[in-house]
Formats: sequence, C-alpha cells, structure tokens
Amino acid sequence: MSEEKPNSWWGTLPGLMTAAAAVITALTGLLIGLGQLGVFDAGRSGSVSGPPTAVGPSQPGATQTGNSPRNGNSQQSGSPAADPGTSPDGSPGWTVTLPDQRKYRSGDVEYELLRAQARPDADGKITLTFSVRCTNYGRYDLNFWDSTFRLNVAGISTAPDSGLNELVAGDASKAGDVTFTVPASTREAALRIKFLGGESTVKVLVASP
Repeated sequence: MSEEKPNSWWGTLPGLMTAAAAVITALTGLLIGLGQLGVFDAGRSGSVSGPPTAVGPSQPGATQTGNSPRNGNSQQSGSPAADPGTSPDGSPGWTVTLPDQRKYRSGDVEYELLRAQARPDADGKITLTFSVRCTNYGRYDLNFWDSTFRLNVAGISTAPDSGLNELVAGDASKAGDVTFTVPASTREAALRIKFLGGESTVKVLVASP
C-alpha cells in the first residue's frame, strides 16, 4: 500500500493568500518610496498657476457713443459753430449777424443755423454761406438739400448755388453749407426755410468793411 505525500505549503489556500499579501505589501512599499523620490513628478509641467489677471479700466482716449439726437446733443460731422457776426474765412471786415433764435422746427424736422459768413466773389458780388444742421426726428430718411432754402434780397428770391444734396437718416443729424451769391450792396436779407406745412423766415444783416 502506497503512502500519500502531504501537500506542499504553497498548495494550500491559506498559503496562497499569505503569499499574495506579502507581494502586495512589497509593491506598496516600493511605490511609496518611488513617490517620495519624485519619480512620478518627472513628466509634469513646470508651470505654476497664479491668480487671475484683473481687468483694469479702459485706456484714456477710448471713444464712447454720444446721446441720441432726440435730446439735442448728437450731430454728425460738419462745419463748427462760430461766434455770431464774424466771417472766419479770411475776409476781414465782412460781418453777418444772425438773430438769437437759431433753431426752426416743423413736425419731425429741425434746422439749426450754426454760423454765417460773407466773402467777396466776382465783381460786384459776395457769397453768403450759412452752415446749417438738419435733425431728423422721424423714422425715415429725409432730404437735406438746397431746395429747402431761399434768400430774399430787395424783394427778389434767390436760390442757393451750393449744390447741397444729402440724406439724413431717421433719428440722426447732419450738417452742411448753403451758399448764395448776391450783390455786394446787400445789407439786409431774409433766409427762408421751407417745410411741408409752411416756412420760417430768418432776418440776416450784412456789414461791409
């Protein structure tokens, strides 16, 4: 009768569990040691995050939008206003005087006289130039042109010769020059501004050198 050999320690379940626990413990210790040496940090980026950058105020000189022409503060580029009664075009001695009232409105349309000046033209003639701002308070485009203006001198109505022909968008303003060529002897004139529902008359005084 043959004798049965006892099973090896490695062949028993408790032995296998003990061996596995020993291997896991050894690997854990190895990983902890390598981590303390910085082995696992070698591939990380060297950048360091910092606090977010604060957004400061806008730089000086930044352009800001203006007010709507409905409050009377907005205008597009045009001739600058000058002191009444002056002719800042290099023609010394000639002066044009406008009344204190400079704004004339009917419905959704307003015209403002910014300045007026006179200069010698051909023999016996002078050129009167009126810088006008047109404001359209309506929703649709508006014609801003010579046809709106006439100048009465000595009972004769004169049409402008400036060739002004612009469009003013709704809720916007635009400035332009209206010019008339009249006799140099003109000392008093009446600028007529025509609207759909009538017209306004502006008394103008001209003084020679």
